[in-house]
Amino acid sequence: MASDIDESAVRLDTADPEEVQVAGPSLEQRNQRASVIVVQPSSTENRIGTVELEITNEAQTDQDSRDSLAESNGPLSPILIRGRRRRPRDEDNDDEETEDGGPPSRKSKSDSAGGFLPEKEDKTAVDDEEDGQVCPVCFDVWSNSGSHRVVSLKCGHLFGQACIERWVHSGGKGARCPQCNESAQKKDIRPIYVRNLKAIDTTERDRALSALEQEKENRRRLELEYHKLQIQTTAKEQDILRLQQELQQCRAALSGACLAASGQGAELPLAGAGPLFGSQPPGILGRRLVLDSTLELCKEGQCRVMSYSEHLTLLVVSYAGTNSHLTGTGIKKVNALGGFRTVGYIAVHRKPIRDMAFHLEQNDLLLTVSLDKTAKLVNVHSDISVTSYQCDAPLWSCAWNADNKYQFFVGTGTGKVLLYDMRKSGDAVECWSEPNSMSPVTGLAYLPFSPVTTFPRGGLFVQRLQSCVFHESRTDGFVPHTLPLDGSFTSLCIEPETRHFLASSRPSTAHPQARHTVCAPSWTPLGSDSSTGLCSSHAITTIQAGSQQKLLSRSCLLTAPGSTEGKQLMVAAHQEAAQCISLWDVNSSAVLQKLPCSDPVLDLLPIRVNGVHFVAALSEKNARFYKWT
Repeated sequence: MASDIDESAVRLDTADPEEVQVAGPSLEQRNQRASVIVVQPSSTENRIGTVELEITNEAQTDQDSRDSLAESNGPLSPILIRGRRRRPRDEDNDDEETEDGGPPSRKSKSDSAGGFLPEKEDKTAVDDEEDGQVCPVCFDVWSNSGSHRVVSLKCGHLFGQACIERWVHSGGKGARCPQCNESAQKKDIRPIYVRNLKAIDTTERDRALSALEQEKENRRRLELEYHKLQIQTTAKEQDILRLQQELQQCRAALSGACLAASGQGAELPLAGAGPLFGSQPPGILGRRLVLDSTLELCKEGQCRVMSYSEHLTLLVVSYAGTNSHLTGTGIKKVNALGGFRTVGYIAVHRKPIRDMAFHLEQNDLLLTVSLDKTAKLVNVHSDISVTSYQCDAPLWSCAWNADNKYQFFVGTGTGKVLLYDMRKSGDAVECWSEPNSMSPVTGLAYLPFSPVTTFPRGGLFVQRLQSCVFHESRTDGFVPHTLPLDGSFTSLCIEPETRHFLASSRPSTAHPQARHTVCAPSWTPLGSDSSTGLCSSHAITTIQAGSQQKLLSRSCLLTAPGSTEGKQLMVAAHQEAAQCISLWDVNSSAVLQKLPCSDPVLDLLPIRVNGVHFVAALSEKNARFYKWT
């Protein structure tokens, strides 16, 4: 830097007075600059760069005050020398010093005398192309090697190596960074191994990213609180349902006790009964089923099972599509409100549907199982399949867990029972199978927990062709109890109010007649621990229903409308030989009514529409609706 000053001074002494132009105020004034500009005549052959000598110092009144300031604050800052390398330009764009002593103008035009007319430039403007590429001391482009390679101080500011070394050497022990005025030593100079360096202002981006992370953290915290509240709400809902069930059981028990005390519980003969009626309990005195309407569903005969939602007044029927746009097997929706009529079709499976069940709380969610080895959850409002579960065997039956609204069961054609949880996608949570048995699971029915009844335990009835097992639900899992019943079974049905169940079986070698057995489950505690015991069942009645049954048709167990709760149970089933739907009284095993039906009935289902009771009978082509009158 000293050599540059000497060279400039020599050139100033030898230059012609016409070639020298001094700009700026006098040096004696406080806080002012002096700039010396050496200008050569305008020539294409000889073109040199402009050297700006900027001497910055605090003006003092006398030499004594300067010495005292040096003694108190250390050595004065070295002379700040800024040089800019000349770049090739056109003749009329040579660099020149501005009148106020600032950096040379980027563009200047020569006048007629061969000099330059400087153009004023904003001192705060920074060349974007040079930002991050030039040394802030000499304004020369740094390199990745040599004496002017890029280095940094411990504060992080970048300089050319030769420039910052001279700067630190001239400052001595009190040397400071030219940019931030932080103390700097020669040992603080660190090389930067880069080929090209450009500084990008990421302040706004970093601030935005920090705000984004904060929002994500807030969202995670809110989601955690939401899930906790959801779990608490679910627990409260289950408590409410349990209390409602207990209240219903208490009312039923109180009503039965009152009737028994008044002597009205005995059976009474039916006065004026028709030829198809025998003795009849008092609950259905004078009432009978009458055909209300018939709805054609499929001309080709592809219907199989039904399910009903009283909340939606919607009946769904499995149906195989034969049109070009209805491929595979789906569901026909029948609106029961204001007359039974078809209102839509949902394509679900590729093969026939074997069973369906509506969710116990989420009324528009339907569970379907098919022979295509899939179980699907279908939204009947939006007509779309919500979730699909793939199994390793054809599926025959399904049921929801009445004690856990997130769980459901499916029965396979190889005898397995699979437990799924809607909160866990993928494989089954549990799998049950019977040793040495590969017979299909023909029926599944879940009995909810009820502590005020004679059978308080909750669990799943599993019916295979040759066996019937009750899987008791406990805190540590499900415990199987084999029930004393003989097959070959065709259907299983539970009556939730009385907690009785119906097991229907077709003729076999041991039993030549088709049978409908109504059973009451029983529970015997073991020892002093009331939480464990033995589950079993005893038959209330067994109804003989003829010697012919080729189809796996479904029967149903229902209560007579208007009868006392738990007293008037009936069995409805199709008799193939008699070609009719028969209605039996459970207490007397007597036939109450026979409804002629030429088509084989595959499924029977009691439904209620706005307080009016019906019995729906499904055949392969149509559905008949019988109304209680």
